[in-house]
Amino acid sequence: MLPFFIDSRISPVRLFELDDGRFQLLDAAEVSPFLPGYGYLLVEKRLSEFLVEHGVERIVCQDVVLFDRPSGKEFRSHARIRVKQYFTPEQINDLDLTGLRLLTMNDEYYFVTKELKELLELARFDYLRFSEGLDGFA
Repeated sequence: MLPFFIDSRISPVRLFELDDGRFQLLDAAEVSPFLPGYGYLLVEKRLSEFLVEHGVERIVCQDVVLFDRPSGKEFRSHARIRVKQYFTPEQINDLDLTGLRLLTMNDEYYFVTKELKELLELARFDYLRFSEGLDGFA
């Protein structure tokens, strides 16, 4: 059994993490509810609350500020998820995939266990999409 790569059907905007902890929006586009990047995963608060309520293992959720420099506006619609279960591509066949888990490969790509994938699908986070193992990579 392999974990499922998780990403968004809505193209994510590019972000830059500022020294003060805010994330500056680099694109003038709609902000996706799921924003993965190197060293961070930002998700809409509804999803972060769902993960906490269901006891997903080894994650920490923190409120985050998105900053639009041209307008000076700040948005508090997302939370940062710090994923504490890391793996490398070589380890993908040797992971403990029991229970509700969110994992990160190389601190940039995010995966879920089959159990968490099914729970997310039932909860109708329709913007999420999943592919097994490394099939979602070009």
